[in-house]
Amino acid sequence: PLLEDAEIEELLRKYPRFKGALPHEARLWTEAELETYLWQRKPADLSDKKSVPLNCGLLTKARLKLAELKVESATSEYVSYCRHRQQRSNFCSLPDAASCSPVQRVRQVSGVLTQPVTLVPKRGHDPIWRGWGMSFWKEACGLEYCNCRTRWPAFEHDEPGIDGICIESGLTEYLEYMLVVELQDPACMEDQAMAFPRLQVGDFCPFITSCSRFFRDHYHAWSPGVEDLTLRWCQIYAAIFEQDPLLQLAQFYRLHFGVIGAVSRLHKANHQASEWLLQLEGQRLFFLFPPEDGENLYELQGGYDESRSDGSFGFAASCSEVNVFFPSQKRHPLFSKCNVQVSLLGEGKTLVIPPGWWWCAVCTQPSVTMHHTYWGFENRLGFVDTLWAPFDSQQTSVDARNSMRPAFAELREALRKDDGRQDLEQLLGH
Repeated sequence: PLLEDAEIEELLRKYPRFKGALPHEARLWTEAELETYLWQRKPADLSDKKSVPLNCGLLTKARLKLAELKVESATSEYVSYCRHRQQRSNFCSLPDAASCSPVQRVRQVSGVLTQPVTLVPKRGHDPIWRGWGMSFWKEACGLEYCNCRTRWPAFEHDEPGIDGICIESGLTEYLEYMLVVELQDPACMEDQAMAFPRLQVGDFCPFITSCSRFFRDHYHAWSPGVEDLTLRWCQIYAAIFEQDPLLQLAQFYRLHFGVIGAVSRLHKANHQASEWLLQLEGQRLFFLFPPEDGENLYELQGGYDESRSDGSFGFAASCSEVNVFFPSQKRHPLFSKCNVQVSLLGEGKTLVIPPGWWWCAVCTQPSVTMHHTYWGFENRLGFVDTLWAPFDSQQTSVDARNSMRPAFAELREALRKDDGRQDLEQLLGH
């Protein structure tokens, strides 16, 4: 059926950033197709104070959990960000570091990277993922459950209380919570920190469930052009363990949903993985530190914890408790020697992070980020370590661990011998 003029006008009010005239055939589109064309999600009720929601189910759950645990303060990262935002005119800078420079911006990625880069789309480029914001994922997988955490990624040694809060909710419920907080506390005021606790969804993976077919149809078009051989390693894994290689590959693609003000803790990727992060909607501010700054960041090490992890994901084996916005001169004096790089990642841009780099991030707008961990030849054995991590934990019995050792030893040896030129059947001796 044709869209009514009133329906089109209502959608246009939702997307005030859209400029220009609609094509004549727009009224033949569905509402979802027109929303995709308009691209930028901006609910109409942002300007209607009478219709601003005051609360939602997830926000109530979070407040009840804080009361149950007798929590009296928000996470240290969020409180520091509130002060940083209010007290400093340039919130993209860390004045206590030795240097703070922008991440290099490029139009294409080539070769093996040793420095992070921000990939800026070429002019006229119309990517397949254009329009894959909150509305898109709500329609595609809004009924799936996700873990909403006060701190992400989780760390084995997090203390009970504010640092360890994890609330399960439906994705649609979380997106509603994002809107309420955006409307009620957009300036991230410190005195509102307990009234509007910040939760984030860090490792949402619908690509192995409701969006598995979607993943198979589109994953090949998502790469920013990096040397990513993860599919090859998944094919070797699948041959040894008799599993679907694309199902295995899908788990390395995750979605991060962040309410405005959500802070991802300072950490580095596990098992020498490389990472790219594609900003699908909103804006996220990244601070990155080179591997040699590990000593200056007072690295803390942990392991896999089944209660805090999602399979092989959702946890950090290496993190830092340094307050990057207001570092303690007494506890962390070496932070002043750090050389920071900054990337303000807007919609359509991709941040590529080499192995070993530390990073933390703040959602300066309601944010959706696609996050992919991957391996090339130079760090390929980290792929094995990632999949072995759950079996090497204290929660896994000795018998279960020993039963898996031969297959993982075969996988490690196959990757070690692989030079990229052999056919997989030849490599595996089939």
